[in-house]
This record gives sequence, C-alpha cells and structure tokens, in this order.
Amino acid sequence: MFETADVILRRQGLMAYAGHAISWEWDGFQPKLVIFDFKKNGIEEGVPAEFNPGDRLDLTVSEARRCVGSFSENGHQPCPMRREVKGQHDQCPQCASSWIPVQNCIFEPACDGVNTDCPGGKICAREHHVYAAFYGDMIKVGMTLSSRFMERGIEQGADAIAQLGTYPNRLEARKAENVLSKALKATQWVRRNAFLKAQGRRIDRDAYQEMLDRALSSVNGDLIRPTKVRSLNDYPLPPVDLSRAQFDTLPGRHRGEVLGCKGKFLVYKNKGGEVLLLAMSSLPSRLVTLDQGNHNKAQGYASTPPVNGA
Repeated sequence: MFETADVILRRQGLMAYAGHAISWEWDGFQPKLVIFDFKKNGIEEGVPAEFNPGDRLDLTVSEARRCVGSFSENGHQPCPMRREVKGQHDQCPQCASSWIPVQNCIFEPACDGVNTDCPGGKICAREHHVYAAFYGDMIKVGMTLSSRFMERGIEQGADAIAQLGTYPNRLEARKAENVLSKALKATQWVRRNAFLKAQGRRIDRDAYQEMLDRALSSVNGDLIRPTKVRSLNDYPLPPVDLSRAQFDTLPGRHRGEVLGCKGKFLVYKNKGGEVLLLAMSSLPSRLVTLDQGNHNKAQGYASTPPVNGA
C-alpha cells in the first residue's frame, strides 16, 4: 500500500505532533475534540476543535497511545509518567483512580461502592439509569449515571432513547442491565457495521415507542419504571448516502470535507470522493495535529510530549 512521506515519518517517530487528544465529547448536539496543546502546555479552555458540515478536515493521528491524565475540580492534570495505554482504557490506573479505584468496575462493578473496603470513587455509589437506545430497528440496553442520561444517548449516536429504570448504584444497574437485555432480546454493544446499516433504517418516535412497548410487555413491572421514548434528531449530519461508506483506519492523515458527525463517528468525503467514517471516540490518548499545512510552518513542537505535558 502506498504511503505518503508524512505518514512514513510519523510512523517512524520523526515528525512532530501538535497535541494530545484528551476527549471526544458532545455539548448538546455539538461535537468537540479537546486537545492538550504542547506549545501552550495546556488545554485552552473554551476553544475545542469542532467539526461541522462543510468544514475542511486535515487531521493527523498517531498510532501510539498515552494516558490522557486525570481530572479534578482544578482542571486537567497530565499523566506524570506519560504511560502507554491499551484496549478500552484511555487512562492509566493511577490517573483513573481519581474517579474509579478499579478500572474493570467501569464495565463490571464488583460492589455497591459504599459498604466495602473499596469506596467506589466518584461513580459506583451514585444513582444510575438503565436505558434503551434505538438504532434503526435495533434496541441496545445500557447503563449510565442518571446525570448523564441524555448525554450518553447522544455520544453513542442513538436515534432515540428511553429510561427503563433507576437504580441506587452502579452494581444494581449492571444487574438490571443484564436481566433487561435478555428480556428484551436486545444487544449491549452496537458494533460499527451494525451502526452503519442502521442509518438507512431510522423510524419515527411513535414506531420506537411501539417497539419498546412490545418488548416490555412480558417484563416484570417491579424491575422497571420506563419513560416515554425521546427522539434524538439534531445531530450535525445532513442526509447523506452511507450505503457505500467505509470505515477509515484511525492512525494516519485524514483530509477532505466534513459531512457531519453522529455519536462516535465523523463522516467525511476525501479528495477521491469516497465517503469515510472516522471513529473519533477512539482519538483520546493519541497524538494529533489539526491542519498539518500550517503546523509544518510552526516551530518548537516536540515529536513526543514532555514529561509534564501529557
């Protein structure tokens, strides 16, 4: 496969990156990429990278991954050891301990976060919702902090969402999630190909409500307190034919026109006219540069972040 010079240099660690991707998040229906800027040695508050339909895209992403650091009332703190991270985690255990003592408890909580030697950090003992998210004609069951209910639906790119029940802690919510996903014959994980296919099968709120009512008809009423289905219609993704779209490999350089964003993905058209999806939710922990043409003119960036700069 042909590689451009900038891709080869980056793969060999011989070309600089401008920053460290800290988070991909949604403010309502506005996506943003928060970046630690190496030159400024910090996150410039209020100036995240936004990606809107029609914008020019020039984004370069590293293969290497480093801990994004920790977060507190005082703001973001870079990882002091610049530890490498792998798998589903974008923080090392030390930095993650500021909010959850055991990282595996993000997915499989082991206690109620209160009456044990492990106090549960900032999330395990808090109230959670179990929810049904809709993708075309598919239902996903998940759990989230009650305070993040709508945000969770948007960041996952759901077409609609409904609460199924509220539980006093993460462990009880996880138990209910397992029971309800089986009862509703629903998935707990939407794979990217299933997500893509669902974009051509979206239906209206009333149809989602009927789908949920049918699925819940045989569920024990003591386990659930469902709310009405709420549509999520305001993603910055105008109608676009995704039937021939393909998923782009994340590391490397991505150039073209932004078509829009939905949940985890940015959709863009490259110079060859191909429609590609980029998994932006996998960016945090990677080194990045936006607008490489201007970056090449700048001076003073390091090819790897300084010890105190992520």
